[in-house]
Amino acid sequence: MAVTSASSAVNGSDLITQLGAGSGTNTRTLAESLVEVEKKPREDAINGRIKKAENRISGLSAVMLSLDTIKKSFQSLDDPSDWTALNIQNSNSAALTATPSASGSSAVGTQSVEVLALASAQRSASAGFAAADTSLNGGRAFSLRLSVNGGSTSTVNVPADKTNPAGMVAAINAAKLGVSAQLVNTNDGSASPYKIIVTGASGANNQFTLTSDGGGGTGEQQTLTFGPATTTGRISVQGVLVDVTAGDSAGTVASKVKAALDGSSFITSNPGRAASAASDGKLTITYSPAEGDVGAPSWGDVGGTGVSATYATTRNFVAGTSVGGVSFGTTLTNAANAQIKVNGLSLVRSSNTISDAIPGVTLNLQAITSSPAQLDLTRDPSKLKEKVQELVKSFNDAMSDFKILSGPKNEKDENDVYSGSLANDATLAAVRTQIRNLFIADSSTPASGARALRDVGVSIQRDGSLTFDGKKFDSAVQSNYSDIVTMFTADRENKGTTGNAKRGLAGDAVKRLSDLMASGGLVMTQTGSSEQQIVRYKSDLSKLETRMEALLARYTAQFSTMDAIVGNANSMRTYLENQFKAMSNSGN
Repeated sequence: MAVTSASSAVNGSDLITQLGAGSGTNTRTLAESLVEVEKKPREDAINGRIKKAENRISGLSAVMLSLDTIKKSFQSLDDPSDWTALNIQNSNSAALTATPSASGSSAVGTQSVEVLALASAQRSASAGFAAADTSLNGGRAFSLRLSVNGGSTSTVNVPADKTNPAGMVAAINAAKLGVSAQLVNTNDGSASPYKIIVTGASGANNQFTLTSDGGGGTGEQQTLTFGPATTTGRISVQGVLVDVTAGDSAGTVASKVKAALDGSSFITSNPGRAASAASDGKLTITYSPAEGDVGAPSWGDVGGTGVSATYATTRNFVAGTSVGGVSFGTTLTNAANAQIKVNGLSLVRSSNTISDAIPGVTLNLQAITSSPAQLDLTRDPSKLKEKVQELVKSFNDAMSDFKILSGPKNEKDENDVYSGSLANDATLAAVRTQIRNLFIADSSTPASGARALRDVGVSIQRDGSLTFDGKKFDSAVQSNYSDIVTMFTADRENKGTTGNAKRGLAGDAVKRLSDLMASGGLVMTQTGSSEQQIVRYKSDLSKLETRMEALLARYTAQFSTMDAIVGNANSMRTYLENQFKAMSNSGN
């Protein structure tokens, strides 16, 4: 309403002026000028604060980029695998390959390796089938029984809609029991060219037998005996949730479980399965003979109901006859171990990939040797040197950037939002101190030959920058390699950034930098604080605008009234002057 009145007053004043009445002064311009004089210094001050906060956010963003660069440099040195520095000369690459392994500690010198035998996996072939979709077992579900190294038997279920060679292959692979299968068309000209090739893991202890069971035997029976419920809540049986109520008897609990299972896919999707409940709390699950041996049922009290349960197999599975035409009696290759000699010492392994025979080296066996292969291992510090050089550069670059951020404003470039953006800023000072400490402090896992960066050629100069002595680094790596790895990495891979365990110089630095850069860390917290300040300053601008609009309305109203008074006075003066002139003329 005040704004409307002010507008009317302004319009009225202008009208008086235009008609030649009033004081002749443009009161609208006068009011706006007076408001502008009062508004501008306050508005400029608030806009200055906004600009300063925005520049501070830009400066903190630059700090984050510098921290991220330093962090990545430390990350390139925080795991033992980052310190792999071997050159390997192999005299017989046809028989074996040798590559640096993830271990930071590696041997140097000449190593002798003889390959006496290669590891192999058992590969067995099935009888032939006419086609990939040839129906088996009369279309009825059946199972395959797998035993590895004479151990307990595992069951592979072949459902009724997959009772063909392709379905068997899919079931074997889906079971993930340590063997894999593939269906091969031999194109041998016979009526049954399709065969299933089953392959186990390499090594003598991974030989296996695979047989079939047509499901004509006796299915397994399992019994869970429940106790009563003391509290209302839920239990879980075979992944099915069951609601129970405080005071439910054991028999009631068993009945509720049966009802829940009967309505679930555990029963409905498995023909031949059934569940029954008894008043004494016993729940009996009967499985189809085609399912073979079945693991113990899962159950749990997920809602704190107080229900207890005990398990027993009340009837064991009894196998029936095998499925006609399904056999895996043809052994293509036998399972065998690899045998090697390293420097004359005999080793037996189950795989042709061996990473524990020579420290820091992974061997991949390819053929039997007629004479020992020679591996010449030498240390190559060049790549490690590049990483440390990059670490030093990341520090110096960060300190140079921090100097610009905390220095004077670049008056020559009005678009430069970084220079001076963190002048006298306590946050930048704290970050600078913490970063410096990461580079000059001793490692949390010092070793006798290496305790800090100064021991690998890194030193601080008078101006606060770092310098790197490559010759000192090369000498340190050759003489104290394992100590340097310990100092940087704590001899631990993939340490992560949670917990307080010692991580070595690089690992501790990565954690500290991650904490600084985290959403709740120092830098992001201060960024958020500046963002909140900007919100408050913009609110202050809005409030200032509202006050100035009210002030303009008041000034306009006051000046309009004054203009009217002056106009009235001028009219009265003119009237009186005319009257006096008339009286004078009349007297004459």
